[in-house]
Amino acid sequence: MYTISRFSQLCKMSARMLRHYDKEELLKPVLVDTTNGYRYYDQSQLETALRIKKLKEYRFSLPEIRTILQSSDSTMFISMIHTKIDEISNEMSRNKQIVSKMQELVDKKADLFQGVRRSYDISLGIRNEMSVVSQRLQINIDDMDRYIDSLYDKAKESNIQLLSVPSTIFFDEEFTPEQCDIELIIPIISRSDEKISSEWQIKKLPQNIVATTLHIGSYDYIGYAYMALEEWAESNGYSMDGPPYETYLKGSECDCHEEEYVTQISFPVCKKPIQ
Repeated sequence: MYTISRFSQLCKMSARMLRHYDKEELLKPVLVDTTNGYRYYDQSQLETALRIKKLKEYRFSLPEIRTILQSSDSTMFISMIHTKIDEISNEMSRNKQIVSKMQELVDKKADLFQGVRRSYDISLGIRNEMSVVSQRLQINIDDMDRYIDSLYDKAKESNIQLLSVPSTIFFDEEFTPEQCDIELIIPIISRSDEKISSEWQIKKLPQNIVATTLHIGSYDYIGYAYMALEEWAESNGYSMDGPPYETYLKGSECDCHEEEYVTQISFPVCKKPIQ
């Protein structure tokens, strides 16, 4: 058997990392001396350690690695590999976009920190009751376009006539890009069947009062539109009466520059009671 120090040399992992893998039940020592707590590993565990290193290199998370190590299902492993390839490819694509934007800043000698806040016109109106096709999700916000495309495809398969562009309702109190709690909705011609599948449904949104504004340009600066709506509501005696939502009037599907994107932001509101 090998001490943790010697085993760390053999597999080129730090002792701290080996202790962490023990805690995560990925690579537990074959023996722990109860008198001094020393950990010992045997020769057969070197292969497991090297597999973990390779899977980490392939960008698998520790829970994913645990699943792979605990299973002998080669079909499942190949499927996980394909999924990881897609994830890395998407990340590479996003990184290329970032590099392109950075290069554009350099070429235009633009000032990244220049003031970008603008004025917003606020409208108050009534959103009538409407039928929508809906899907509640917890997703990485970068994947939202893919889910919107999927919702369009499902509606087409079910012969559902769409009436407008998609909207997203946001339910999170704070922004967590890797796991956003959202609901995708698209207005449709009214139908009676409320439940279409376990993933999505048709429902009616009630009539309510909404304060709206338009944001033109990159989603990076859309927070200014939210700030404008919040300030307007506070100044005019209104409070939020439900989660906000964004309607994508013109976006990436138009194959245009992001500075041409047009997004409507809507706040359901109600009049504050007179004190």
